[in-house]
Amino acid sequence: MKTIHEHSIYKRLAAVICILTSMFLVSCEAVDKTQTTSQISDQTLYAGEIQEADVFIDIPNLRQYGGYTCGTTCVQMLMNWMFPYQGDLNLATYEEELGTSEEAGTPPENIVTYFKENKIQIHEKEKRTINDLIFVLDQGHPILMCIQAWTSSEDGYNTTDSEDSETYLTEGHWVICIGYQKQKSGYVFYFNDPACVGHCIMDEDDLDQRWIDMDTNGKVYDHYGIEIAETGDSYNPNGVFYLE
Repeated sequence: MKTIHEHSIYKRLAAVICILTSMFLVSCEAVDKTQTTSQISDQTLYAGEIQEADVFIDIPNLRQYGGYTCGTTCVQMLMNWMFPYQGDLNLATYEEELGTSEEAGTPPENIVTYFKENKIQIHEKEKRTINDLIFVLDQGHPILMCIQAWTSSEDGYNTTDSEDSETYLTEGHWVICIGYQKQKSGYVFYFNDPACVGHCIMDEDDLDQRWIDMDTNGKVYDHYGIEIAETGDSYNPNGVFYLE
């Protein structure tokens, strides 16, 4: 049987070993985290940079909340771009004015009506082409479009089998096309995506497949886009407001 003194010595030794072991593990963990962050930043996090774009329309980038406010948030971004002070209303106000609901999201006709009521010049059109998109962006005009939210995968979109009502065009999402880059393999397009922190890109083949959606009444919007035939001349991405 060990004495109380011997127990005390063992406890102290154990404590020292635990501290040294913890310091070693923490040090290793810190190195591993640094390596992981570096690897993610360099290899998987970003697909490019906005400086690589041939045309880029700098529109304020805002984040949606919930799963149904993408259209409302896109309108909010566009209004902030055209009217950087007066258009700076909270999302709830835009939801109310656009008639956004959790069941139907924000239907295209509601957005069109809202822009017309606010005297925003727009051109809405279906069956738009990649060349049409390039032409509009060259004018400095962004296009609000409804697409399928996810890339083609096991859990992705269904744009062909209308008999499968559970998956056919059920992943609708609003984004704003704001620019492009011409590459050897084709065009890459830049987007303000309210479900993303920052900007997103998509190549023309992927966009061509995903550029279709359906409202809750079963109306299909094929390559539908609302061109904002305005420019955000008042918006300065480097500007600051006085905090009143």
